[in-house]
Amino acid sequence: MRISDTIHVDDLNSENTRIDKYIADFYNGLTRSQLKARNTDVFINNKPVKLSRIVNNGDLIKIEYDSVPESDMKAENIELDIIYEDENIAVINKTQGMVVHPAPGNPNGTLANALLYHFENYIKVTEEDEIRPGIVHRLDKDTSGIIITAKNIKTHEFLSEQFRLKKAKKKYLAAVKGKMHTTSGTIETNLTRDTKNRKRFAVSTSSDKGKHALTHYRVLKEYRDASLVALELETGRTHQLRVHMQHIGCPIIGDPVYSRKITRYNDFTLMLHAYTLEIEIPLYGLKKFFAPLPVRFKNFILMNS
Repeated sequence: MRISDTIHVDDLNSENTRIDKYIADFYNGLTRSQLKARNTDVFINNKPVKLSRIVNNGDLIKIEYDSVPESDMKAENIELDIIYEDENIAVINKTQGMVVHPAPGNPNGTLANALLYHFENYIKVTEEDEIRPGIVHRLDKDTSGIIITAKNIKTHEFLSEQFRLKKAKKKYLAAVKGKMHTTSGTIETNLTRDTKNRKRFAVSTSSDKGKHALTHYRVLKEYRDASLVALELETGRTHQLRVHMQHIGCPIIGDPVYSRKITRYNDFTLMLHAYTLEIEIPLYGLKKFFAPLPVRFKNFILMNS
């Protein structure tokens, strides 16, 4: 099975970046050697090119590569915290540190592997991608909280459409450094890849570069040197909440990428948790699911009481 994707290049800061390096950085784990192993074909502006070709701002890259064979996708007995389940869906409280689906560098130990074990004959819902059984949306590895999964193709399409149309409402809980300037507000920027580190993202200094990102926030509690805030996504850009909090001077505590170490909170891992999801589900209509407060958040609140 072949997978295809397109990338619009608008964030280059070098004139000598090979396309295989750019793609490897873009996919955060699909290495240059794996590009060859997966029989990757690359097109720039609809013309086939070699992996050694230099990429430029304004290029439209299309890549096609072999998916991981189904036989490589193994069911694994990994414990899951199931918030809700019916004949069509399962809502999972994902633990911090769990990757959602297999990818280069993370071939097993994922939520998808666990789903195959816990739910017999859990379907592979898209022909284009054989390694995401039932996965409708994602959370970063170090973000805990709610994930909704589909048990059949019809349900997958039903849920996915709500995410595409931004009808699904996701709210996050975050512990951030310092105090917010206002008790509630909106952060609106464009996000692009960091020119100095392509595994990071940054707020674009140019209004015509990057992807539009919109975050709403509300302060729940202020402490001496930190705040507990609720965050709601209007757009779902990679690392959006983490970059936006850093951008306004209140980085998320425990973030190894976007926040400096804070001595008082050295023992805390990423303090970001997807705690509610409001979405319509088949047969039962509009539902709001809640993920319990993780231990690390309880410890944070306790030490600041």
